[in-house]
Amino acid sequence: MLRVILAGLRARPLRLLMSAVAICLGVAFVAASLILSDSADARLRTAIAFETRGVDASISAIGGSSALDDALLARVRQVPGVAAAEGRSTVSTPLRGGDGRPTDTVALALPTDAQLRPFDLASGRFPRTAGEIAMEHSRAHAPGRTVTLLEQDGEPRSFTLVGTFRRPTDSGIGSASLVLLPQDVRRFAPGQPYGEIVVRATSDTEQQQIADTLTRAVGKNGVTVVTGQEAAARLLSSTAPSGAQTATFLTAFAVLAMVVAAMVITNSFSILITQRAREAALLRCIGARRRQVFAGVLGEAAVVGAVASAAGLVVGLGMAAALQTLPTGEESAVHVPLTTRTIVMALVLGVLTTLAAAVLPARAATRTPPVEALRSPQQRMATTAMRYRSAATVLLLAVAVTSAAYAMRAAPQDGAALSVMAMVALLGATLVAGPLLVGPFVRVLGEACTPLLGQPARMAALNAAQHPRRTAASAAALTVGLAVVSLATTVTAGVEAGRTHGLEDQVAADFTVTSVVSHRPLPAALPATLTALPGVASVAQRQSFSGDLGKYGLHGMAAVRGDAVGTLLRPVVLSGRLDQLRPGELAVSDQLAKETGLGTGDTVRAGSPHHPVTLRVVAVYDAVAAPGADLGLALVDLTQLSALAAEGSTIHDPSLLIGLTAHADPQEIRPRLEKALATAPLARLDSSADVKEQMTAPLRSTLDLLWALTALSVLIAFAGIANTLSLSVLERTRESALLRTLGLTRNGLRATLVTESILIALLGSVCGLLVGIGAAWLLAEVASTDAEPVLFTLPWGRLGTLLAAALLAAPLAALAPARRSARTSLTEGMGEA
Repeated sequence: MLRVILAGLRARPLRLLMSAVAICLGVAFVAASLILSDSADARLRTAIAFETRGVDASISAIGGSSALDDALLARVRQVPGVAAAEGRSTVSTPLRGGDGRPTDTVALALPTDAQLRPFDLASGRFPRTAGEIAMEHSRAHAPGRTVTLLEQDGEPRSFTLVGTFRRPTDSGIGSASLVLLPQDVRRFAPGQPYGEIVVRATSDTEQQQIADTLTRAVGKNGVTVVTGQEAAARLLSSTAPSGAQTATFLTAFAVLAMVVAAMVITNSFSILITQRAREAALLRCIGARRRQVFAGVLGEAAVVGAVASAAGLVVGLGMAAALQTLPTGEESAVHVPLTTRTIVMALVLGVLTTLAAAVLPARAATRTPPVEALRSPQQRMATTAMRYRSAATVLLLAVAVTSAAYAMRAAPQDGAALSVMAMVALLGATLVAGPLLVGPFVRVLGEACTPLLGQPARMAALNAAQHPRRTAASAAALTVGLAVVSLATTVTAGVEAGRTHGLEDQVAADFTVTSVVSHRPLPAALPATLTALPGVASVAQRQSFSGDLGKYGLHGMAAVRGDAVGTLLRPVVLSGRLDQLRPGELAVSDQLAKETGLGTGDTVRAGSPHHPVTLRVVAVYDAVAAPGADLGLALVDLTQLSALAAEGSTIHDPSLLIGLTAHADPQEIRPRLEKALATAPLARLDSSADVKEQMTAPLRSTLDLLWALTALSVLIAFAGIANTLSLSVLERTRESALLRTLGLTRNGLRATLVTESILIALLGSVCGLLVGIGAAWLLAEVASTDAEPVLFTLPWGRLGTLLAAALLAAPLAALAPARRSARTSLTEGMGEA
């Protein structure tokens, strides 16, 4: 039987090519996902290695203690075994851009000891005297340029750029992008303690030894000492989850690609088995048992899967490298770590997927009696099979409708699970009903296209309807891919529209002014200055802080001028009233109400024990978290802030909400506001349109990534359509030759196959779009809330682009099969068995 398998592979390499391409692309996606996950881990480890290089011991404060000061640093340097010690702290140093607006950047003091520097010199030199600065290479200008930073009070300070440095992409560990001398850093954060003291030991001292020595010397001063290896491990454990989330995200799309590839392979082998029915019957007639025929088909699939998986692994390496070279605004090295896990998982998954996809066709090859197979293969669905499909379709639709109905009435978590069940059932019903839909669908389209394309359109419809299961299986792969991308596109559009709508309803301010440094307040006189401008109706101050709610603990809160509530701010009120907020009143978020049990009418004894404040809950709200207008977990009048702020807590995210008069033009008022803000260098002005853009831009970036990832599964689907048409051409060689003999031209034969590919693509596209849009409608109904509505909005432009791309790609998929069909000579075609 092994000789039969090898002979079949040698005789039909082209017939198996597209199946190999499908599994190659699927494995490439899996391999690229695993490699990118390992690459993210490698980048993170490299960044951490830079951050902790030369560090033999790390000293950090316990519980926010301010013990890491110059006195402690001097003591550490005197400890035996310490070769060098440096105090590390990063400070916020707003950088004034070319447009005059400040952007928040972080600076680090230049370590005196070169071995404890977590960066390498790229060009020029490091600062030597006050007033000099080095910048990260990817952000820097030409050396010699003047760089303007803003001090804590907003005063500008000029520095001369003397060099640039390189470091690995920080991967979320928060490395600094500027380097200053220690005395310059202190001017931006006077009195700020070090965040960490790093120690390099002498060459004859081990890490654990120096850590133990330092613990005995300074360990009782509210600090903890760990080795450099332990410090790196802690940093890795605190940063690693983001890499895991990326891996999960990519793996989900890798699974999608493999599912689509499995559909293509199943369809391809089904066609091959049908074409080789006589060959299988002859094998049975000369003594081959069912088990041997079954093993022969699986053996052929295993060889195809192994070769295609190996090729897919190589393609995956290239994909992973190419994706890392895409512009991201940061300079980062390309990592393509090829681990044993990646090799084994990619190859095993590719082979197993191919084998699983070939099982059903292999079983079909063993079920046909030899005598019947020698006569003529069955080409149409049996009546019994149609009945089973109809019953399964009705059952799955019933499950989808029932789950959707319950999802819209259930709690959010249960509703999400039921929604997924409904979406899966709807997709399953569409795939099962595919062969039943093929005939009516292609006949109607064929008749519609006949006036335009002539007889090729009618013949294309007849060809597609002749093998409904084959046509439906070819379209099914495209249905799955487009269902996912249309679902993501429509849901993203709904979330974007919902956020915009929610922001318009809940934040009536025309402009917001925020401090570019979250912990630095805006000038106290700024509200009065802005209020005096023509066209400005009101200016309300808002602050975020950690508030003490007595027995209910510390919570993130917001304080706002009370009369701004109900005018500039209109949170969604779930209970009580919130048309204005007076001193002594408290509004709590829905989340805090669930956590604490607080409700309208309850009283809270808040503030410090020495100066308690009694607050009465007047409302429970559910508010959108908009930049500059975040209400936190609880909301109070601005006059209560000092009494409620927890001891030692920082008041942060200060902002001003600006409302204009009824007939004022925001475009005319903006220059006046910007001129008035010249006295507040740290202030940033955003219009309501700017805030909407900040809230929705990440959604569009995510959607672009979804489109890029799903494009591969759609590419695999079109490989399946090309494969189906190629095998159909081989199967219909004699039929095509007969049509040519009767007068059909080569161009007419090509047009028939191209039209057939368009009909298949249109069937898959329509089914996929309907499933995706229906699932998006259900998610919008289930996930939408008053505070964060998800509107069912059809993004006609993107969906139209999707459909147009599918229809334009279909003729390309049919190009090679059409050329092959037209080139076959009449004599050769009529001689086919």
